[in-house]
Amino acid sequence: MKKKLPVFDFQLGNKEKDFVNDCLKTSFIGQGSYVNEFEKSFSKFVNCDYGITTTSGTTALHLACKTLGIGKGDQVLVSSSTNMACAFSVDYCGAIPIPIDIEKETWQMDVNKIEEKINNKTKAIMVVHLFGHPVDMDKVVEISKKYNLKIIEDCAEAHGVEYKGKKVGSIGDIGAFSFYANKTFTCGEGGMIVTNSKELAAKAKSLKNLSYGKINRFMHEDIGFNYRLPNISAAIGLGQFLQKEKIFDEKERIYTRYKKNLEKINGIKIPVIKEWVTKYIMWVFNIYLDKNFPITRDQLCERLAEQNIETRNAFVPINKQKVLVKKYGLFKEDDCPNANYIMDNGFYLPSGNNIKNEEIDFVCNEIIKYSKSN
Repeated sequence: MKKKLPVFDFQLGNKEKDFVNDCLKTSFIGQGSYVNEFEKSFSKFVNCDYGITTTSGTTALHLACKTLGIGKGDQVLVSSSTNMACAFSVDYCGAIPIPIDIEKETWQMDVNKIEEKINNKTKAIMVVHLFGHPVDMDKVVEISKKYNLKIIEDCAEAHGVEYKGKKVGSIGDIGAFSFYANKTFTCGEGGMIVTNSKELAAKAKSLKNLSYGKINRFMHEDIGFNYRLPNISAAIGLGQFLQKEKIFDEKERIYTRYKKNLEKINGIKIPVIKEWVTKYIMWVFNIYLDKNFPITRDQLCERLAEQNIETRNAFVPINKQKVLVKKYGLFKEDDCPNANYIMDNGFYLPSGNNIKNEEIDFVCNEIIKYSKSN
């Protein structure tokens, strides 16, 4: 295929353009009404009382950690297979991320491995709802209550997803979302934390705005951060949000087409969608190859690249990050075998909303061709 099929792309509609033009006309490109409206609309959508925008998904996670009082020497249990923003946000607080292995069949945190990692330094559990599939939250909530732990939900890849009828982000103490360019909704770059706690919302709002004083603005109440999302970015985010149903429909179309083409191919494993998922919204289409596929993941991806089909390998897990292993000395590279297996064999396929059905079929036919090679 001459046309390159990227893993990610996104659609910009007329609303985003109209809102951005409105920002430019009114000169409110920093803070302004679009920030407030985006926070209000998105937090309501995920069934939370409060939304606080930030500059990225990473700063949303950092702000969540700081708001919950996570600090030096604390430990936070994190899904090992994830973007390193999760681990780094914990480290920024002087705390230590402790990797929890995943389930191979879902790529999600294995909640049955959480308790064995809890000690008197454990402060919180950071669950990561990867690829649009939620973690088994009932078990996480049960454990958090038993050990008096906080819950942070990383929902960067799970906009609108539901666990047993509850929107992800609304189940723990704080939910964190990303609006990076490759996410389901985008601001180009941006993030948001959501919560149902008035106290936590007030603290987060202060921290993200340099903790300015209430009486004397320049007598700061804490060591805060400049994590303010520009109004012009929020305008894009709000425009994206207002076409959410169209975006969700496209995600469903792409997922269904890939699944139909690939689910019966020997050697290809599509992650299982568990019974507790009452609304699944794919982020990108992810698969892994088992021993029955005749060539390796890397060999297949090289051959797909020759056909202008872009792929992306699964995350290198926390326990494999040499900089973290060396810094903490609390876990080993082979501690999370399932995460390591997915790292070596997992990848994702072109999943941008602009991809056409015939292009998905082309990708699948190329994969199927190599499934029959010797």
